[in-house]
Amino acid sequence: MSLLIEATVKTPKIMVDSATGRILIAGISIPEDPHEFYHPVESELDTYIVNPADNTSLDFQLEYFNTSSTMVIRNIIRKLANISSKTNLKVNWFYEEYDEDMKEAGDEFKLLFNELNFDIVPVEEFPAN
Repeated sequence: MSLLIEATVKTPKIMVDSATGRILIAGISIPEDPHEFYHPVESELDTYIVNPADNTSLDFQLEYFNTSSTMVIRNIIRKLANISSKTNLKVNWFYEEYDEDMKEAGDEFKLLFNELNFDIVPVEEFPAN
């Protein structure tokens, strides 16, 4: 595991596994300062993109995120989109099937990054991470 940040009441669980190419952001993202909270993640991704795994999976399992987290999420997707020539990038936006707001958020990101392999995936409920 390259980076593991456990979830709190206001911040998501974040896992970056450089060896397998799996990146997970799961839970609630309403940090006081999103740039400060996500800084270690962005630093780890800067290291990862130099020599990524053959396949990279960026999995979002967000229950809720605030407006200030939106920009950080977009930057993370953009950073990985820039290396799509070096890795087979797949973005999975999971949402609980009753949560129309999270589905819409995923649809908006998919439109923004329409060149990516970007799936919007309904689930009954999120697994315990």
